[in-house]
Amino acid sequence: MDFTTMDIATLTHSVTGKGVPYLEVFLKEYTSLFGGPVNPACPKCLTAYLTNYQNHFNAMQNTCDYKLHKKFENIPLQFGSPILVNNSNITNEYAEILLQQPNGLRFFAEIPSAGDPFDGSFMLADESPVPEEEKDESTSDLVGEVPLEGSDDIDIYYTDQP
Repeated sequence: MDFTTMDIATLTHSVTGKGVPYLEVFLKEYTSLFGGPVNPACPKCLTAYLTNYQNHFNAMQNTCDYKLHKKFENIPLQFGSPILVNNSNITNEYAEILLQQPNGLRFFAEIPSAGDPFDGSFMLADESPVPEEEKDESTSDLVGEVPLEGSDDIDIYYTDQP
């Protein structure tokens, strides 16, 4: 019986094929995992037991190499995205999308050591090497090129040509 996908109403009102209430089966399994006394008459307690059980098994199923900081739990995957990323549903693909955001490294408490983005072996998503044949020769002979101060990662030139 899979309690990880079951809701509280099904748990409290359904029975197995042999007539045993789901609640009884669930509480036996819960106490074998977590121990301690349980209160089957308390609706809040039952909801907490089920949530604890589901979180336990969802955490075991998550094989992602990345872990988010607690303050970044349930952040949108991208701007306007309906997908909220947290440590229980994060995948390596979601983590790579989050890393592409400006200063995306700040979201993570754990990052795998292999493929470290600071080892110099990567390029930004919008950078691509331009082959020598495809370079535009018209920009090399501009008259009066003056680099403007300001941004360190973008070269902006002012020319006095129309």
